[in-house]
Amino acid sequence: MDDINRNTFERLIKDDRANRDSTKWQGTLIDYLEKVRENPGMTRLSHNRLYNMMTAQGMSEITESDDPRVKRLYKDEPIKVYNFFKDEFFGIERTASQIVRYFHSASLKGEESRQVLYLMGPVGSGKSSLVEKLQRGLEEAEPIYAIADCPMFEEPLHLIPRHLRKEFEKMLEVQIEGDLCPICRHRLKEELAHAMKNSPSSKWNFPSVIGGALALSRRLIPITKIRLY
Repeated sequence: MDDINRNTFERLIKDDRANRDSTKWQGTLIDYLEKVRENPGMTRLSHNRLYNMMTAQGMSEITESDDPRVKRLYKDEPIKVYNFFKDEFFGIERTASQIVRYFHSASLKGEESRQVLYLMGPVGSGKSSLVEKLQRGLEEAEPIYAIADCPMFEEPLHLIPRHLRKEFEKMLEVQIEGDLCPICRHRLKEELAHAMKNSPSSKWNFPSVIGGALALSRRLIPITKIRLY
């Protein structure tokens, strides 16, 4: 029995490692742009990802319930019950619905997208449990792509210079927002200097030298796929 259990444990661990290794991906910005061209949805921002995660399993209306006690509790108030929360949380449907509405508005880049979601309530009201549920949902969600070694897990599209973004947005059918963090900006400058130093000598106008070396260095920065666990 001990040998069987040991072999079972080893097999599960090896299978898990093999599965993780098979999903690993690392490439350059050009490789990432090819992936975005095939699947523009992979560049969704965090609010949009969370909203889709909570609504993907469907929902129902409180008023559709046949239980008279439920109808008496909520009366005719139109409250949505999301299946993402349904099996683990009871009696806080109104709160869960408010959380989903917050992420929906934020995903549409409303005022909530510039606000912080703050859960407030007495001890035992489910604040930590709600956050843990969202965390577990992210662990099962699609992986994200980020600039390798970036402490902010930054969107690789930030590497595209602002004067080229409109053209890239048309080609990729996405919207590019945000700028490089200070650390990635420093790395880019270091690689820019390295690329200029080792590139063949030619006669360039000053803007062309900067633009050409910038494009080269941005193309060489590695991109990594990351699972949120």
